[in-house]
Amino acid sequence: MNMKFLPILFTAVLLQSINLKAQNKETALTNNQAVSQTIKGTVIDKSTKLPLSGVTIKLKTGESSRELSTDQWGAFRINGVIIGRYVLEASLVGYKKVTLPELLITSGKESVITLEMEYQSNDLDEVVVIGGADRKPLNQMAMTSGRSFSPEETNRYAGAAFDPARMAQSFAGVVTAGDNNEIIVRGNSPKSLQWRLEGIEIVNPNHFGNEGSSGGGISMLNTTVLSTSDFYTGGLPAEYGNALSGAFDLKFRKGNTEKKEFALTAGILGVGATLEGPFSKGSNASYLISYRYSSLSLLEKAGLSVASDGVPKYQDLSFNFVMPTTRAGTFSLFGIGGLSDIDDKAERDHTTWKERFESRDAKFGYDAGSIGLKHLFIAGKKVYFNTIISYSASRSSFTVDSLTTSYQAILRDKSLNDNSTIRYAGSMNYSVNPANTIRAGINASFLGFDVFTENFDPLSNSLRELVNQKGNTSSYDGFIQHRAQISSKLTLNTGVHANYFRLSESWSIEPRFGINWQLAADQQLSFGTGVYSRLEPLSYYYAKDRLFPSQNSARLKPTKSAQATIGYEKQFNNNLKFKTEAYYQHLYDVPVSVDPNINFSLLDVSDHSAIYSSSYRQLVNKGTGRNYGIEFSVEKPLSSGYYFMISSSLFDSKFKALSKQEFNTGFNTNYVANLITGKEWKTGKNQNNLFGMNAKLIYAGGRKYSPVNLAESIRLDQEVIDESRVNTLTTDPYVRVDFSASYRINSKSAGHFIILDIQNVINRENVMGMHFNPSKRIMEERTWTGIIPSLNYRIEF
Repeated sequence: MNMKFLPILFTAVLLQSINLKAQNKETALTNNQAVSQTIKGTVIDKSTKLPLSGVTIKLKTGESSRELSTDQWGAFRINGVIIGRYVLEASLVGYKKVTLPELLITSGKESVITLEMEYQSNDLDEVVVIGGADRKPLNQMAMTSGRSFSPEETNRYAGAAFDPARMAQSFAGVVTAGDNNEIIVRGNSPKSLQWRLEGIEIVNPNHFGNEGSSGGGISMLNTTVLSTSDFYTGGLPAEYGNALSGAFDLKFRKGNTEKKEFALTAGILGVGATLEGPFSKGSNASYLISYRYSSLSLLEKAGLSVASDGVPKYQDLSFNFVMPTTRAGTFSLFGIGGLSDIDDKAERDHTTWKERFESRDAKFGYDAGSIGLKHLFIAGKKVYFNTIISYSASRSSFTVDSLTTSYQAILRDKSLNDNSTIRYAGSMNYSVNPANTIRAGINASFLGFDVFTENFDPLSNSLRELVNQKGNTSSYDGFIQHRAQISSKLTLNTGVHANYFRLSESWSIEPRFGINWQLAADQQLSFGTGVYSRLEPLSYYYAKDRLFPSQNSARLKPTKSAQATIGYEKQFNNNLKFKTEAYYQHLYDVPVSVDPNINFSLLDVSDHSAIYSSSYRQLVNKGTGRNYGIEFSVEKPLSSGYYFMISSSLFDSKFKALSKQEFNTGFNTNYVANLITGKEWKTGKNQNNLFGMNAKLIYAGGRKYSPVNLAESIRLDQEVIDESRVNTLTTDPYVRVDFSASYRINSKSAGHFIILDIQNVINRENVMGMHFNPSKRIMEERTWTGIIPSLNYRIEF
């Protein structure tokens, strides 16, 4: 039996008994004992963050509805809501109506909602902000290329594995970068993606992430603590700095302030617990804590053999403590962190070794975390201040030992990269009047680093130091932006972002502009343009030139990009939306090799691995690049028991180094099409339970790769590409089908959720390209992993 299926069988046996017990409890309920839950929440003004009283709240399902109004604190509460799907509406004169069309009420947890309502001109036809098909970003300053997503979407989408990045692979403009959760946004390198939490940049929140990357094998994020958040493929407002392409702007939800609630999880992804509740009875202060530990590691400790190679070990923690005060505003302490490593030891029988990697011990680790203290102070009816201080740290390590036939270890590769950052972000939001809002702020980042890498050089038959530098630097940002509703149909956002990077003593002035034109109540035209910049991984600033080791690239300036996007969207009804966007990006000041004979650009890599190449040279800011394309999507959110989304992108991604010859980037797949769909059915004696099935199809163009100079590769004992034909070859198209099936059981005392998620259900091993095998001294096909099943169970009470 394939050992990777053993955990599924083990967990399935465990869950079967839990499932039967829950069903037995359910059948004991009579029709007069329907399972119910509480919905509560707050409605606030989106511009001022002040509570809105007198808002009409309507909860509808089928032909029945319940209606009430918010109190003076903007709060509402609906008790005795029968579990199931509902439509919730919030309406108030002078504001756009807000609709949540797919609100799921379960037995194990109260539904706590925060609604933000936006000002509407009196002469504008009624506009409905729909939390389903509309998917507008939470940040009202965003005009283009953004959308919000809910934790339930992350749980529901096939192949998402409770991971926002894997969920985003279904969105227009996004291409999967492989087996891990790295994503290619509009042809840009995955390392250009920025992660933010509660309004400030954080470290890469993914286990097993490489130095300088933005992804990894498994997300540290737990959807049980996430709230509705934003994802951008471009068009970022002026408050966003250090981002070239996409950005995840994540929000943690607030813990329940009235009662303690718990969730326990068990599955292939880990065993964990989530706890939340008030700090004290009658207090508005709350805590929310979630912890997870690797299931495979636990099984190994129990003496079960779960993998022939190294067992991935990881654990992660997320938390959010919210402490409102009467006069001093609201304080929150939030954080996320994780530890992960793989220790892959060679078989201690040298007669079984056929290739070099089989005779090596390899250990890889990635530890990272961010913690922040946030203060929101509402100074009056027009002004609020938001201040955040955070600390982030990461350590990526990699060690390879080559074994002799007597099993003595000889160091072959070693890499240890420590990075830390203290950040400050302060902003002021001033609502001049309902139609005009000004937001301004300053950010400071103090960066510490200690980067070291050495590897075996076959020419000198010894270890060679590639980078060894310890130090610190800093980056400073300021911004101001103005959102103006010029008329009932026209909204403008103008702003400017400025950055100073101390290491290169360079300034970057970045104007931003966005416009939304409401052609009709159901149609919108948008346009956005601006300049953006991003720092590269610090190991590239200090990596040594292979020919002249005393030279490095410490004076590199940030990479820059000038972008423009135009979009159109049409809302056909409350449950169907068509959207298209066309974009152009000109990248400049791109770090490229100082040698014009080497066509290397940092636009063509996703982490720091290029410093290992024998052709690595000092970098200079003289490269360029361009990405352009068009995207389409048709989306129907979950309603009437089903949902679907069809998205497609046509794009081109190029770069130029000092030779001025234009090449494809390795991320230029040229096209991608996605289909995601799902259906759910009510089940059980009293129709209390939900059974769901979901599927996803990805069809993308093949990845670009370079032909290998075989003779030179054999001479140097490492892969050497043909520099005159970089990325001129294309693999077969990338095809993947994901499937998931879930069952939600709502018993009177608890809620149970079981999901089987299978990535690449057709077991297609998509080709990455051809690579040089130094053991066999031949070219071989490199492929991604086949089928990846995952079974998980959660109980909420």
